[in-house]
Amino acid sequence: MKNYRGGKWVWAAVFTSVVGATGVHAADPAPAIVGKNEWLFYRYELSDASDQAKTGESLSLIQRFNRVLSANGINMAVVMVPLKMRVYAEHLPDEVKIDGFLGSNYDRMRKGLQTAGVNVIDLNTAFLNSPKRSGESPLFFRLDTHWTPTGAMVAAETIKASIEVNAALKTALAATPEEGYKIVYGKRPRPSRGRDLVEQLPPNSPTFAPEQVIQVNVSRSQPPKEDLLGNRAPAGLTLVGSSYSSEWTGFSNALRYVLQRDVLGVSVGADQGSWVGMESYLRDDSFQAKAPKLLLWEMPERDMRAPPDYKFREARYVSNNTEWLLRASAWVQASCKPSSVTARLANLGLGANPVNVKGADVVTGPTGDNDFVEFVFDKPMGQLDYLAARTTTAGSKTVTLEGSGPGVTTRRFTIHVAGDDAAHAFRTPLPSNGNGFTKVRVFPGKSNGFSILGLQVCRQPEDLLQ
Repeated sequence: MKNYRGGKWVWAAVFTSVVGATGVHAADPAPAIVGKNEWLFYRYELSDASDQAKTGESLSLIQRFNRVLSANGINMAVVMVPLKMRVYAEHLPDEVKIDGFLGSNYDRMRKGLQTAGVNVIDLNTAFLNSPKRSGESPLFFRLDTHWTPTGAMVAAETIKASIEVNAALKTALAATPEEGYKIVYGKRPRPSRGRDLVEQLPPNSPTFAPEQVIQVNVSRSQPPKEDLLGNRAPAGLTLVGSSYSSEWTGFSNALRYVLQRDVLGVSVGADQGSWVGMESYLRDDSFQAKAPKLLLWEMPERDMRAPPDYKFREARYVSNNTEWLLRASAWVQASCKPSSVTARLANLGLGANPVNVKGADVVTGPTGDNDFVEFVFDKPMGQLDYLAARTTTAGSKTVTLEGSGPGVTTRRFTIHVAGDDAAHAFRTPLPSNGNGFTKVRVFPGKSNGFSILGLQVCRQPEDLLQ
């Protein structure tokens, strides 16, 4: 479920890891590990060389996605959250060790991305070397997987320092509007809500009193800048992240204060994962209407081994890796490069009624589950082709596309849409298992009104999948 609060999107989700999303069987050990000095750790931070293949797939997707963003004028920096186990290894129980693989995995992934031209913010080194690591307020909660307000602030300060020494990121940040922010710290500690690992303990475990933290409040120094119509300028800086970026952790507010910029924050729980979160943001009007100059993609280190096709997720959040890239890239394209494939409206379904047809567009009143619009292509769509249009689907939150043609298996695609009475960007590839589809039916579902306007067949960059 998506909520919008205080300039921030929040997709509500229960605490789980993609590694354990299928549930914990009775014979499996509990997700939480009881360490020394009342520290708890998340078992699924442990990994070994067997995870390298899946990790490699994630890194490859990020590298190619970064190329697409760069070609469309968007600078991205990947912000990997380091393992709590590594940062606070001294509190692990004696039977749990940080071996050579786990100890060097962050740096291995960071160097791989940087070699491929991806900007990476090194939080691992910053956290390990921070003088605040062993202070009264640690960087991670003892009883929770997330970082504390102190850790969130160290992360934000590290991001600022990294931007200042990176010419491209510094230029991108300078192109975003400045906004004054101030910070106020509470006078006395209060109980924290961070206790997710307590809920993951085995039966008959010891009890733990809530941790105490100093509350941090970040607010604007002055009212936001608005034009004569009361519209605010787009932030120009977006944070897309996991639950580490959720409102309660204070991370987005720490960025606002440190960078003195407004930040559009998008956080998605681990049950959906980083790939779903990024794609959801790309298709939203906040990206389509005004893409950011600087995009920060926060991803937990432990989830790098879980690319879109990772099987230990709910089926609705699993996607073919290549198809994820095709969809994400289509949403990023600032303009349509025409394909050699062209489309025409068929005289079928809603398109058969002249009242609904406005040239090559279809505009109609209420629709039902069986209503459709059909488009026919003059030749099969290629893997790099995608549809681009603007659609209105008042009351319907999903649109279903059915691709078909000679020699290919008919396939259905579900596209999430805004569901209101405004026209929104609509883009999607139609990958097939053969030579490509030659027609597609668009089912708007039950709606109070539907339109599909200006449909084109566009072409992705030829080097996208290389």
